[in-house]
Amino acid sequence: MYALPYLLFLRLHRAAIDARRRDRTWRYLAWSAVAGVMAAALVAFTLVMTAALFAIGWWPLALVLVAWFVLPPLQPLVQRRVLVPLGAVRTAYWLGHTATMKDSAALGLVCAAWAHAGRPRPAGEAWIAARRDQRRPLGDAEIAVTALLAAARGDDDTARDLLRSLDRIVEAHAAVREVAGEWLACDAVARGAWDELAADALAARWPATSLVYLLEGIALRRAGAAISRADLIARWLLAPHRRATYALLAAAEPIAPAAPAAAETVESDGDEPVAPRERAAWPRAIATHLELVSSQASARSLAHAVRAWDLALADDAVRTWLARRALELDAPLGAVDRVLREVARAATDELAHVAEVATLAAPASRGPVGDALARRLRHGRLDALEQGFTRWAARRANTEARAPIDEWREWCALRAAYDTAVAAGGLELRRLAFPHAYTTGTQMAVWLWNARKEYALSHAISAWLLAEALAVGDTEAIELCTRNARLAVPTRTGTVKP
Repeated sequence: MYALPYLLFLRLHRAAIDARRRDRTWRYLAWSAVAGVMAAALVAFTLVMTAALFAIGWWPLALVLVAWFVLPPLQPLVQRRVLVPLGAVRTAYWLGHTATMKDSAALGLVCAAWAHAGRPRPAGEAWIAARRDQRRPLGDAEIAVTALLAAARGDDDTARDLLRSLDRIVEAHAAVREVAGEWLACDAVARGAWDELAADALAARWPATSLVYLLEGIALRRAGAAISRADLIARWLLAPHRRATYALLAAAEPIAPAAPAAAETVESDGDEPVAPRERAAWPRAIATHLELVSSQASARSLAHAVRAWDLALADDAVRTWLARRALELDAPLGAVDRVLREVARAATDELAHVAEVATLAAPASRGPVGDALARRLRHGRLDALEQGFTRWAARRANTEARAPIDEWREWCALRAAYDTAVAAGGLELRRLAFPHAYTTGTQMAVWLWNARKEYALSHAISAWLLAEALAVGDTEAIELCTRNARLAVPTRTGTVKP
């Protein structure tokens, strides 16, 4: 009977936390206030009961009450203010276990990795990695832990990529996603990537902590959204680290769009990019090529260089000049054509290297350089993709099983290479690359599901293959991938039915 008030406060506290995770309006502030009041009521009620137990001499039970009923509502505060600065890995792990959620070990492991990132030590990383590797199958907590360990080593790019990949996995611990979203928000602020943070806020990609809610509001206001100053101040008062975020709050004003650059003088031939015509075709092609290789390449500068070469190599004046020089030098018959072929080959080689380094698509230019460059990039990227997927499939044939997190990282690397290649190569390359990716990916998804019991990883592959099948219009693949992607996925948070 005496526990009824506590159970009521606990239920209301959990309901308030869940409600604010689903909302990013003024209700977020209201639910946060309710959660704070309920947490204070939980602590006050427990302390009253503890004092009564101490008074009658039952102090061991009083300590148990404090450990069980005071620490859980205070866990986020203790984690952020005490355990992370101290790097208390094991304490953070066990305190995370006190959270009132399904699979509290997931939050405990993420809290341990968060504390390790605050003060990294080799022993702490080894302890966390051992705990992570014991958990099977792979879920969002294991991915987030690996990302935080990478961040502790200073590898922010890997941490960012891994945390972004959480969108692809069906297992979802809300508390784990909160930590991931907060790290990504702080990372975006540190890099000045306010547009990226604003896009995450509009998509509601992560359940927002009070700090994320503030940073998202600042990002949206800088982007010109209707976020009032009073709203930002309310978010700031709610968020932690108010001294550190005050400067961001003070500077949170809409950023005026940059004035458009002056347009270049070009002649248009349909939708194809063209080069300026203030010089003769041959010197213009050489100058445009040198400008491209001596500066940071862009799609526009590559298109200008390719178009300039195609125009120069097809120009009658250039051919006449070369023929005259051949006569002056007493060159053999066919020297002009041979020179043009050699120049086209050399220009294509160097432009292909530039395009590969900058991951640029082949420009839409028809000519000896434009056509050769498109073929070179298409076949080179297609061969690289097929080799990557073939190596991936060979492990299944050799029964070479890796740790689940390594399987996930390899899959994410393959998908990133595929996405980069098809983004640069267009729909034609996508249609050419998909059959091999589909065959290999389907086999790996079946193996991971049936033999490895890695249900979430297998589902992520099937869901991606379905999206690609829809993009290229492969009806047979759509039918099979739809069946695979609709399988109920067992997770630690319950069975997920996509």
